[in-house]
Amino acid sequence: MEKLTFTKVVGFVLAAAFAIVIGISMWALLIGDYMNTVMNQQTQHTVRIVGFAGMLAALVTWWCQRFAAKRGFLVRTLFALFIFVVAFCSFGGLLRFIYIHATYPSQQDWSLSGMYLASLNDFYTFLLDMLLPPRAEYAALAIAAAIYVAIFGPREPKTVEI
Repeated sequence: MEKLTFTKVVGFVLAAAFAIVIGISMWALLIGDYMNTVMNQQTQHTVRIVGFAGMLAALVTWWCQRFAAKRGFLVRTLFALFIFVVAFCSFGGLLRFIYIHATYPSQQDWSLSGMYLASLNDFYTFLLDMLLPPRAEYAALAIAAAIYVAIFGPREPKTVEI
């Protein structure tokens, strides 16, 4: 078993702070979009889901960065961007699925095919909520998150074999 080192503690603190900042930023961007409108209950739940999905996606991106830790900056950035976007959309769909099934349990089809179709529907609904209308600020935040993970995330020095 590995010892708990100072680098791991700092990495954990950076990962947690990164996840909190990204989650709050995702939440704040969506609040800004709905600022001039009356927010109904469904919109409030969507805003919460976006914040939690952003937090979870940031943590997964930080954790997965180990797989690209020996690569160059550009590869680490593109890998982090890909993982962040996929994780954000996946967690958003999953959290929406859980919310719908927890809120309206008697109206759901609990068979495996029914749950699969519902989860697919919630995933696509989340994607459409996030992509329509196009929000450039989310793309900028995802790119900034990827650059942050590439700079401060897990890295390992390249080893040269002779």
